Parts: sequence; C-alpha cells; structure tokens
Amino acid sequence: MDGLAPALLSPAADRTLLLVGSFVLLLAGAEVFTNGVEWLGHRLGVSESATGSILAAVGTALPETLIPVIAILQGGAESAHVGVGAILGAPFMLATIAMFLVGVSVYHFRDRRVFGDEMHFNEVATRRDLSFFLVGYVIAFAAAFAHNRLLEYAMAALLVGLYLLYLVRSLQSGELAESEGIDALHLGLLIERVAARAGYDPRSHGDNPSFVFVALQTLFALALIIGGAHLFVSEVQWLSKEVLGIPIAIVALLIAPLATELPEKFNSVLWISRDKDTLALGNITGAMAFQGTLPVTLGIVFTDWDLSLAWGTTGFLNAFSVVLAVISGGILYLRARSAHEEPMDPKPFLVGGVFYAAFIVLLVYFVVVLGIDAGAH
Repeated sequence: MDGLAPALLSPAADRTLLLVGSFVLLLAGAEVFTNGVEWLGHRLGVSESATGSILAAVGTALPETLIPVIAILQGGAESAHVGVGAILGAPFMLATIAMFLVGVSVYHFRDRRVFGDEMHFNEVATRRDLSFFLVGYVIAFAAAFAHNRLLEYAMAALLVGLYLLYLVRSLQSGELAESEGIDALHLGLLIERVAARAGYDPRSHGDNPSFVFVALQTLFALALIIGGAHLFVSEVQWLSKEVLGIPIAIVALLIAPLATELPEKFNSVLWISRDKDTLALGNITGAMAFQGTLPVTLGIVFTDWDLSLAWGTTGFLNAFSVVLAVISGGILYLRARSAHEEPMDPKPFLVGGVFYAAFIVLLVYFVVVLGIDAGAH
C-alpha cells in the first residue's frame, strides 16, 4: 500500500515552488497593474500625455520596488538585507547585463537591420537619463559613509528631488509623450468572455471599461505584487541559508532583478532587431534613472545601507556592485556625449557583461576562498 501512496514533495521542493510562485505573482501582477494603471490614466484624462507613460513606468518598476518595501515592513536584520540587495540589484543589472544584451543584439541582428552594426539613438535623452543615474547613484553610495542620520535624511531628500527634476526635464522634452495605444483591459475581456458563455450580450468592457472595473483590476494587481513580494522575501532567505550558503543581500541582488526587471528588458532585444534603437536604449536608461534615484532612498532611510570598503564582507560586494554600475554607466555616458548625434558603436555596451562576470568571480572567491557565508555582514 505504501508503494501506491502518492509521493509527496520534499520540503526543499515545496520551498522551490514557492520561490518560483513568487516570481510568477510578481510578473503577472506587473503586467495586470501596468494595463490597469494605463486605463486609470486614460480615465483621468492623462494617458495620452507624458504623464500616462510615467504611470506605465510605475507599473513596470513596482515589483522590484515593493520587494524592499515589504522586506523593510517585515522587520529584522535578514529582511533588511533582502531589501538592500533588491534595491541594489536593479541598477546593477540594468547597467551590466541589460546593456550587454543591447550590444550583443546589435551584432546578432546586423544582417537584417537597416542600421547594420551601427546603433542610432537619441543623444540628448540618453545623456540626460545616464547623467541623472550617475549623480543619483553616486549620492546613494556616499550616503553609506555619511554616519550621520540627519545627513542621510538630507541625501535621501536630495535623491527624491533629483528624480522629480528628472520627470520635469523629461516632460519638457516631450520625449515621453509617445503612446502606442492601450491594450484592452484584462478584467474587461474576462467579463466579456464570461458573459458570452452565459448567453448574455457582452458589452465592450475591454475596449471601453468603466472606472470601477479599472480600479478593481489595479487593486487586484497590487495585491498580486504584494503577495509575490512577501513570498520572495521569505523564500529568498531560505534559499540563502539552506541551499546556497551565500549572504542574503547578495542572493537578493542577483535574483530579484532577474525575476522582475530582466524579462521586461528583453523588449529592448526585440526593438534592436526592428531598428528601434532609441526605444531599446531608452527602455533601459529611463529605468536606470528611476532605480538610481528613488528606490535607493528606502535603503538609506530604513536600513543600515550596508555598503562597505571592508574586504571579505557582504558590504564590500554591495559596494562593488555600485562601483561597477557607475563605471559601466559612465563609459556609456562619455560615449554618448562624444557621439554628437552620430551612430554609436555597440562595443562599449559589451563592457557590462565583463563587469557582471567580474562580480560573479569575486562572489565565488568570497564564498569558496574566504568562506563568507549566509550570516556574514
């Protein structure tokens, strides 16, 4: 009889499924929230303006931003380390792997591209995005060494002001005013299908949804993202301690953006293949401007903001990720500045992949040679 009993999943398998489930909730929530918030902007009369594009950007950035928020609200040293890692992970990944993907894509699709292996981009927008990222991220790095709460609060406030200035500059430029149209409301389409199967005449709830349906979908999506963030915070602690034996902050730094940020950035690969280089690069640099200014204020104000120059510590790895992101962004900024509206060679983008590999090598050295473990700070 025992042999006929259904095999139960091991505790490790259960936890792995929960971790994967957290990714699914975060990604699904981001998609549904973005769709809902675009319709919300439309109902408020702003969806076809630059503000509508900004609202959409909030939806795509929400999962990686809510992970540290949930971690901080849960309290405790381990959750705080998850928050720090998640905050640092997005800008690090954007400045390294995402940029690397852009460069590789240009070479991969050069035979089908009108531009070949030349990258055409908006010099003004790229320089603006990267300059705000670089200034903001350097301020965030410096805040870790302030050792004065009043000064830390002042630097956090400066970062918030910096992002608001970025929004103003972007709005004035008119570059965010483009709209590709809004997809039908997901909840509205679901209601139409249910009504049709029940024999009722389905109204156009998808293409012309009521404000109530828009609000319900947006709130439901927010609940999905919060649930996913809760799961992620708890399961990444298990993964760090019981499976990998790597500091929690580093696991969060590497995994969180892969689940929440990188899938969306594959849009850039698609745009590169279609010669939409400005969209491809702006998709990344705009996210860098946000991630390098606004979310980092959470780490500065609500965590110990563990960035350190002490060799062999988690804080050093955190700081190293910031330095690599700043150098990678700086290289691209200088190249964009020297382009003078000429096409850009994709080679500078490949540097990001080298930097990401360098971080992994240092991490392996810390774990294998120095013996840094999940409890190290």
